[in-house]
Amino acid sequence: MNPKNKALKAIACCLVLMGCLIQSSCASDDSNPEYPKTVNIKFEVTTTRNSEAIITLTLNNQTETVVVESLPFSNTYAQTSVDAGTFLKLTYLENGIYVSGTGGVNSWTDYSAQLTITVGSEVVKSQSFEVTENTGILQIDYTFQ
Repeated sequence: MNPKNKALKAIACCLVLMGCLIQSSCASDDSNPEYPKTVNIKFEVTTTRNSEAIITLTLNNQTETVVVESLPFSNTYAQTSVDAGTFLKLTYLENGIYVSGTGGVNSWTDYSAQLTITVGSEVVKSQSFEVTENTGILQIDYTFQ
């Protein structure tokens, strides 16, 4: 084989390899084609007793705290863009006034609370809690996968 043909073959081979490298480097490296996506996110709190509460909603690093004077509570973030790893959290803290018992003595009545996070039409996290006089903060969370 003459040296000119060898050089042409080497150049052609290099061009093919460079083309393959360029193609692979430009290919999408998106490992999850579902994201980003736009969804409705609904936070809900229902209880078996109408009580005041402090409710905190977290969407990634954005937190909103609401003092609720009457339950049930619901808040929807409409048409929200989310990515894989987007974090949601719903917290509930009893903030009610005790029911006044006989003789002006305050008394406590235990009750149940249901915390729910819904994405679109799918409940992604829901949990029931028994709320007692000594119950602290209740919370649920969800991370988009």
